Amino acid sequence: MEALEVVSDGHRLNAGVVVPENPRGLVVLLHGIPSISPPEPGDTGYPGLAERFAAAGWAALWVDMRAVRGSEGHFSIEGWVRDLQAVLDVRGRHPQIKDLPTVVVGSSAGGAVAATAVNRGAGVRGLALLAAPASWVSFAGDPADALRRITEEAGMTVAPDVIEDPIAWADEFQGVATIAAIGHIDVPVLIVHGTADSVVPVQHAHLLAEAAPDAELRIIEGAEHQVRKEPAAVDALLEWMEKVLA
Repeated sequence: MEALEVVSDGHRLNAGVVVPENPRGLVVLLHGIPSISPPEPGDTGYPGLAERFAAAGWAALWVDMRAVRGSEGHFSIEGWVRDLQAVLDVRGRHPQIKDLPTVVVGSSAGGAVAATAVNRGAGVRGLALLAAPASWVSFAGDPADALRRITEEAGMTVAPDVIEDPIAWADEFQGVATIAAIGHIDVPVLIVHGTADSVVPVQHAHLLAEAAPDAELRIIEGAEHQVRKEPAAVDALLEWMEKVLA
């Protein structure tokens, strides 16, 4: 695992990349809204998922976006979109991965971020969404509740002016909505969701598939919100990447 120096809006972000011998392509992994709860025993997170892809022959890059774990900055959803672009810029300068065909895999809120960035012209060959919300039912529309959930439940900081007036900050969620972006994306799309997801119900996946009829939809029976932990989900990603990047 190689540490990467990623700077977005002046904020240093934790990031790393695993490059196997003769990589077949690159996958960029984006997390969702974090939890203040400690990880389950044995959960190696996105670095571990990157290692899983590398073992299958794919270079894999992960990043902790601003305000997450040790990454600098205050949380904003538009800031996360810029963080992804900063990661892609670093990719373009890295000698081992700069020429590799690339897909972005976004989990939960990271899926909305990835879809928005791809719709705005991020240079990738494919987009995969894991348990992504079609819309921000729990955030947009109630700035005070959104602020509480981000600071108290997710443990992230926000800029001081957001505490005073969170309306503009919360309005950003409306512009970073998966359902608004997915129908305008001109690269292959994979949608993966679990039937037992209690955070983002599986109906969101069906709404996204209706908005993007060319997308491939994989429903994982019994899988919960952190669908990245499911071997069937990883297998679906690997199979799809074979088709998209071969």
